[in-house]
Amino acid sequence: MKKALALSLLLAISAQADVRYTTKTKTPASPVETMMTTWVKGKRQRMEMVTDMGTFKSKTVTLTLCDTHQTAQLDPDLKIYVLTPMDLSNTKSEGGAVGTGTVTNTYTVKDFGVETVANLKAHHWMVTTRSQGTGCIGTFDTTSKVEVWTAPVQVLNCPEATSYSQPNCKVKFEEKGDVKGMRAAYNGMAVRMITYQGEQKTSEQVFVDHSTSALDDSLFGFPKDYKQVTQAEYQQQQQQKMMKQYQVPAP
Repeated sequence: MKKALALSLLLAISAQADVRYTTKTKTPASPVETMMTTWVKGKRQRMEMVTDMGTFKSKTVTLTLCDTHQTAQLDPDLKIYVLTPMDLSNTKSEGGAVGTGTVTNTYTVKDFGVETVANLKAHHWMVTTRSQGTGCIGTFDTTSKVEVWTAPVQVLNCPEATSYSQPNCKVKFEEKGDVKGMRAAYNGMAVRMITYQGEQKTSEQVFVDHSTSALDDSLFGFPKDYKQVTQAEYQQQQQQKMMKQYQVPAP
């Protein structure tokens, strides 16, 4: 009984532990390399993505604030940020009526068992997803395939952050096929991930390192010297910054 209680407490503590992990993504047909570092604390996540294109590097920071149902984009160079609600379906643009749509994902999953990746025991899966859309979300029918190795390290669980809803469109989300297998495949930290178009590899993400040391709350907030702007202002200032970096004269 004592051993079972101790194990339960250990699992509870592990599930609530802060996590930081870094991955690197390469595209076979391109010299572009992306380094992504993710910090997770409770219901909040910070992601910093650095894209190296040889002579040009860019850095983006994204916060997922599941406790307040918001996401945020930060620009460390311009010291600005924009907040966006996770559910945009009730936000009418230009006075338009809210429509309805449906996205249906059908999963096929193959389980290849446990393997050692980067000195971690990781489960190896192949997930094929057929996505079909109707209504205001648009009409589409696409298939994607992802090969993923996941290790039992706690990551952010925030289903609201993957919502398809958008202004003027309330979307119903349906899941079919091997839903249980899909959730198992993505349950944990991805230590390796390969995406395919047909049988051709389009990108590969590899694990760099991770830590479960305590994280400071300031990582998941907004520095006092940052200014909140609208989405339009954020995009405009981003464009101006890119033109300066590429030395493109403003019109």
